[in-house]
Amino acid sequence: MARFAIALAGAALAALAVAPAVAQDRTGVTDTTIKIGIPGPLTGPNASFGAAAYGIAAYYKWVNDQGGVHGRKIEAILADYACNEAKGVAVAKKLIHEDKVFLINGGICSGVALAMRPVIEESGVPWVVSTAVNQKITEPVAKNIFHGSQTSRDAGVNMGKFALSKPGARKIGLIGHTNEWAKGYLDPMRDQLKAAGVAPAIEVTMERGQTDATAQVLKLKEANLDFVGVALYEPELAIFLRDAHKYGLAAPKVGSMGADYVNTEKRLGAREPMEGFFQVFQYKDLTDGPGMKKARDMIVPNLPAGQQMTDFTFYGPGSAVAIVHVLNKIGRDLTREKFVAEMEKLKDFDTGIVAGKLSFSPEDHQGAHQLYVVGYDGGKLSVLEAWGKKAQ
Repeated sequence: MARFAIALAGAALAALAVAPAVAQDRTGVTDTTIKIGIPGPLTGPNASFGAAAYGIAAYYKWVNDQGGVHGRKIEAILADYACNEAKGVAVAKKLIHEDKVFLINGGICSGVALAMRPVIEESGVPWVVSTAVNQKITEPVAKNIFHGSQTSRDAGVNMGKFALSKPGARKIGLIGHTNEWAKGYLDPMRDQLKAAGVAPAIEVTMERGQTDATAQVLKLKEANLDFVGVALYEPELAIFLRDAHKYGLAAPKVGSMGADYVNTEKRLGAREPMEGFFQVFQYKDLTDGPGMKKARDMIVPNLPAGQQMTDFTFYGPGSAVAIVHVLNKIGRDLTREKFVAEMEKLKDFDTGIVAGKLSFSPEDHQGAHQLYVVGYDGGKLSVLEAWGKKAQ
């Protein structure tokens, strides 16, 4: 009897030890709701990136209007970190421990996302990165973290390929910030150039917050370049393009995904500085093109009052489409473990927004790789595969 009592007590203690883990696995899920956190820069100098977070929330509103996911409505929680690393860590902790979300769908500004990774990885909360592109966010693989957008490695390779696709382009210069975000683009671009036997002719830096690019532009101009690779966030990119136009830096330029192309033109207030500037492009069509009509119909009418559609409005909802697809596939018996397992099984999934298709595996949590380039071609804004070649 004594041995039986001890065994029974041991079983009870074991059950108590297991119970919190099971309960935690369903955190953020009720009979009627699924709580999803959407962190992003909603204020500050990079607030234009916040359009991606609003786009995600708008898509979830559309899903709710269609009846939700197996009878549950998505409760979206927008959280602002103003593209600041310390605020990003605080926001991640709040979403996990105070808001108790089921999963996180967001991450804009790679430096912030890199700072958030240890906190989210340790928590076990699933995180589908929407926009932040640095490959180190999902590399090495963390069981609960997935990239729903193309990484900066893919973008940097594409930047190099596009520059080299211009006939005769051999003298190529680089300009970028000195942070990890810019290195995530420029290192792969250098590797791509090196593979073609080309070394950067000149490299200059422009730090965040700079309001003048005269010195950088003049150095690049003096080098008599065939092409310039640019890894700058939108505020500094606009300043660089303004001064490049002012001082006659005529070499064509290809930029990273650190800016909204249309919004950059609005910042400049004129098309002329944008002529000859191309940017790696993550969508299957122009955001106002026929290939994006379905996405526009879902997202634009559901944006918050005062939010205008920009390119970044759709840089996020692609990951949300994949999340809803996986949630629907799991059914009512929803747990974090099941969500992660189904994400790792996702293959050749067409979001209807992101260029190419999403595929994950237990060994690879970077799902999207295809990219195009957007810019003015023959006076018309176009999506290109290579220099002078429109995307099919």
